[in-house]
Amino acid sequence: MSKPPQPKLLLVDDDRSLIDVLTIALGEAGFDVAGASNGRLGWEAFQREEPNLVILDLLMPELDGLQLCKLIREDHQTPIIMLTSRGEEMDKVLGLEVGADDYMTKPFSTRELVARIQAALRRVNFVHQSSPESPEDTSVQKVGPLSLDRAKREARVGETPLTLTATEFDLLWVLSGDLSRVHTRQELIDRVYGEEIIVADRTVDTFIKRLRRKLSDADPNLNPIETIRSVGYRYCDS
Repeated sequence: MSKPPQPKLLLVDDDRSLIDVLTIALGEAGFDVAGASNGRLGWEAFQREEPNLVILDLLMPELDGLQLCKLIREDHQTPIIMLTSRGEEMDKVLGLEVGADDYMTKPFSTRELVARIQAALRRVNFVHQSSPESPEDTSVQKVGPLSLDRAKREARVGETPLTLTATEFDLLWVLSGDLSRVHTRQELIDRVYGEEIIVADRTVDTFIKRLRRKLSDADPNLNPIETIRSVGYRYCDS
């Protein structure tokens, strides 16, 4: 029996020593890693390699991480993990707002990076693509004009398709799946990222902001995500 394909990762960072170290470590963890030392080379490698996930540094010459993330998001929903050497919250928020799915602040442990990569790949079902689909994966969820097809990872508002990242799709799936309850930020983090991943509340707020904008763009009268002050969020079918 042939082995399932290794997930292909693209690592874009101007720190060549970090690329070398992570290429070895992630290779030992079961990933096929390609590296690029600046944003321009990263964009060329992305088009050539067609990776399953991208890890990119925020600060790089020629084309920085934010610009590269925007380029990728124009036509691709490939999971993106942003790296930054800064601890400032605004850097993380900017990365999420332009389309990153997750972020890590340097220095970080390889073990944590592997956990976040695995969580991101689970959200696009890469690790299960050769396995029979579960009933949950094949279900379709409809709430008002919103329709979500989990097997195809497709979302629509009426006849208008929504272009969502894997994280946005799963967040919207959880929110719209139970209209009778308020979802706390921690619950949303656990359901979307996994209980082993530590994610700041501000990350959820940023994704909610993006979802609201995309839903409104599809239908200006649609504003179903309600903020419950000091608690979390609720999806309203109205």
